[in-house]
Amino acid sequence: MKKGNLLIVPCALAFLIMFLLIYPAQPAAAASKIKVGYLIPLSGTAAAPIGQDMSNATHLAIKHINESGGIKSMGGALLEIVEVDTHGDPKIGMTETERLINVEKVPVIIGAYQSAVTFPSTAVAEKYRVPWIVDLAAKAEITERGYKYVFRPVQALASSNADSIVDFVKWASETTGKKPKTLAFVYENTDWGQDLAQTLRTRFPKEMGLETVLDEAYPQNSPDMRPLVLKIKGRNPDIISVTGYTTDAIQIHKLFEQLQVNAMAIIGSAAGQADRTFVPSVGIKGTNYIFTTNGWAGYESCITTPFAKKFWDEFMATYKYEPTEFTVCAYGAVWFLKDALERAKKAEPEAIRGALAKTVITNTDLTKLLGFNIKIDGKGQNPLKRFVMQQIYDGKYRTVWPANVAVTGFKPVWPVPKWSGK
Repeated sequence: MKKGNLLIVPCALAFLIMFLLIYPAQPAAAASKIKVGYLIPLSGTAAAPIGQDMSNATHLAIKHINESGGIKSMGGALLEIVEVDTHGDPKIGMTETERLINVEKVPVIIGAYQSAVTFPSTAVAEKYRVPWIVDLAAKAEITERGYKYVFRPVQALASSNADSIVDFVKWASETTGKKPKTLAFVYENTDWGQDLAQTLRTRFPKEMGLETVLDEAYPQNSPDMRPLVLKIKGRNPDIISVTGYTTDAIQIHKLFEQLQVNAMAIIGSAAGQADRTFVPSVGIKGTNYIFTTNGWAGYESCITTPFAKKFWDEFMATYKYEPTEFTVCAYGAVWFLKDALERAKKAEPEAIRGALAKTVITNTDLTKLLGFNIKIDGKGQNPLKRFVMQQIYDGKYRTVWPANVAVTGFKPVWPVPKWSGK
């Protein structure tokens, strides 16, 4: 090397050192974040235990999506949840929806489990043209108002829940030859309860000729269900349908055992009877042979892929209890959003809305976990979601209908034994 070149090297090194001292190396730019508004009841309502479970699953979904690389079409953008406790209050839901949109600037919202909160709150989001993903609210009108920003991918209408009750009773009656003659149905006096009751009120008499001996609504969070349960016992119905959230369902079923209320079948409408605290609170004996609809077919039918196994194992390890329909669907709603965000390619309400409206997800890890495919129709509804029927025995929920998801080795008991024989 020439002498002149030798002089250049130390000069260049000196310059580089001086540059680094003045302009130190900057850390790599952090991935951008996409805020996701989330409304859920965590306290102050009978639905709070389920809301807490759904919140757990939603946070786990956010964690798994971020750990898997975030939203890849947006440079690995991470999801950031902005959670609100609605306390089961529609006014709080509406006010907080407006705050999430105008103050937090969220481009999309998920929630709010309860129909009474979701119905008016989605109207606020529609006004501001911000897309809303309904998790488990079932009131039909939520997606029947011609709205363009409301989507319900993992929940069927309340009428579909009731349809499953009627269809199962017809199937059980025909299969066993033991047909009921009378019906009593009680339900919480909310949008969800009224919707479900209307289908039972219409279909059972028309299609099975059942005589309705009791059709009664009760206030949510009723302090004393004894008069209602005594009324049910006095009417001596063959079929008893109970629609209610966790605390009400627990109280009613405890009274069924205490007062020895017998029927060919007692059938719940998911919600309270499918909550993880139902069996421990009522007891093994008090829940034996209870039927309940469920929006998820259970472990044996749906935990069949590494994706599903990861969800199940980490949920169990983190929260110390088994997932339910509520947790699976809450988890699935976030992955539904991820699918849309990847196609939207930008975190803006209009782009997200357009992607949500075009969603078709079939035969994927997500749909295998859920147990159904997703195809959003013109109303924002997923018509492919269906309910199954389960029977509780020895503290376990066993899917008994329809046949394609029924647990092998367990035959449903119909009619159920009387209390003296349980």
